[in-house]
Amino acid sequence: MTAPLVLAVDVGTLSARAGLFTLDGRVLAARQAPFRLLRPAEHHAVYRMAEIWAAVGACVRDVLAQASLAAQPGAAALVAGLAFDATSSLALTADGAPPLDGEADVVCWMDHRGEAEALEIDRTGHRFLDHVGGAVSPETNLPKLLWLKRHRPEAWARLRTARDLCDELAFRATGVDRHSVCGLACKWPYLPNEAEPWCRDLLDTLGLADLTRLGRLAAAPAHVGTVHGPLSPEAAREFGLPPGLPVAVGLIDAEAGALGVLGRDCRSRLNRVLPMIAGTSTSFMPFAPDPRHVPGVWGPFKDAVFPGLWMHEAGQSLSGAALDAVLAHHPASPGPPSPETHAAAAAAVLARLDAEGPAFAARRHIVPDWLGNRAPLGDGRVRALLTGIGEETSERSFLEAYYATARALALQTRHIREHLNRHGYAIDTVALAGGHRHNPLLMRLYRDALGCTLVVGEAAEPVLLGTAMVAATAAGLVPDLFGALDAMAPEQAALAPDPAWARAHDRAYRTYLTLFEVRNAIERDALGAEAGLAADHG
Repeated sequence: MTAPLVLAVDVGTLSARAGLFTLDGRVLAARQAPFRLLRPAEHHAVYRMAEIWAAVGACVRDVLAQASLAAQPGAAALVAGLAFDATSSLALTADGAPPLDGEADVVCWMDHRGEAEALEIDRTGHRFLDHVGGAVSPETNLPKLLWLKRHRPEAWARLRTARDLCDELAFRATGVDRHSVCGLACKWPYLPNEAEPWCRDLLDTLGLADLTRLGRLAAAPAHVGTVHGPLSPEAAREFGLPPGLPVAVGLIDAEAGALGVLGRDCRSRLNRVLPMIAGTSTSFMPFAPDPRHVPGVWGPFKDAVFPGLWMHEAGQSLSGAALDAVLAHHPASPGPPSPETHAAAAAAVLARLDAEGPAFAARRHIVPDWLGNRAPLGDGRVRALLTGIGEETSERSFLEAYYATARALALQTRHIREHLNRHGYAIDTVALAGGHRHNPLLMRLYRDALGCTLVVGEAAEPVLLGTAMVAATAAGLVPDLFGALDAMAPEQAALAPDPAWARAHDRAYRTYLTLFEVRNAIERDALGAEAGLAADHG
């Protein structure tokens, strides 16, 4: 084989992964390497960039070695393009010591230190809020940066750059300081559809007029799949790749997953397909030709992936992590979270469902918002509501808790789909990617409870595949991202729901919707009471 290959690197919440792909979308080799997530304080979640970069180098070297041994001798010499995707985490550089606690310099996407700042931004009523579903999430960059300036002014004064993690990775690979429009449009007060994209009046109001002085934030960003820069000699030596290799302008991991599951000939189906990227958290990434404003859903974001198209992002802040928590905390759990303990729990629940049918865990219901609600409410302050909880600590109570959590994730997915359809979409297909594909209980629930067609592609690594498409585009091997989809997207299989479970899931969904409204009323009352108590105390 002498055909060109492309290399994709995905930096997730806890590990980096690298994959080597052919131009028909086949993965020749994939490897991963872990890094640490630090929790120096409540609601804080941070990394050290040096550890992330070391993990990236390790998995790239490993994947090239694996490919050379098992599939393609001399694979490194055939690599024609490289691209990075990453979680929507925020990388900071500063003069002197690292700017964050724990000698850290990257704020993880799930860091919620900026909840109060997010509420302050909401109170401005700025037009920017129309592009984030009406309320800013504390998971985005602006509340985190406002928190840093307010609570760590000494660190803020030393800041030199602030980049989305995918841009930081491309910078370290090339030495070129450039921003992807994907990150700016989705996570910053930046509106690509406007003549002056930065919401400078909002920054002035918040006391952040100096934000765009950092690095090259004030410069025009580049579209996903264009060339960020050539691979530097230093990074080439570290990775074992030829210097000068084109490195693509990258994207957020969820957007990469959307590319990996959209399928071929997708232009005419964009309004009907809901890409779903489900792992530690879950993101839903529909695309539209027009700027729809959907309450409680992030977006619309212009040019976030495809130039000229608008994207929304709905999601669940904790999904796979919610099932991790059941394993971690229930006294009858088979052990701490791992692929093996999830497999054991899913198999045991499926056996109970086969034996007992819908009667199993019938009184257990959950509104699954352990870390706020991304959609359809769009409120990072709310928390989960659970019913049917007793004093039981038996294996059965563990299995009921695991099942109720998994079912709640599927029912909220249905809720999000129906909410999007009430605001201009006509979604009749959910295209699934991510780690949830490996959990047979979740797969059965998504198949049976969504009320629409579930499509699963044959790609073993759909997020990496989407990033490989970006690399192929930057390398000039395909004309654009749609051309990359047509060349590299895998075959897809539609999973038909089991009609025997339709009534049970419909009933559970009605219960979920009732509890969702009850929980929201409770939260409104609690917030009002907090405000009154604070006023009395003051």
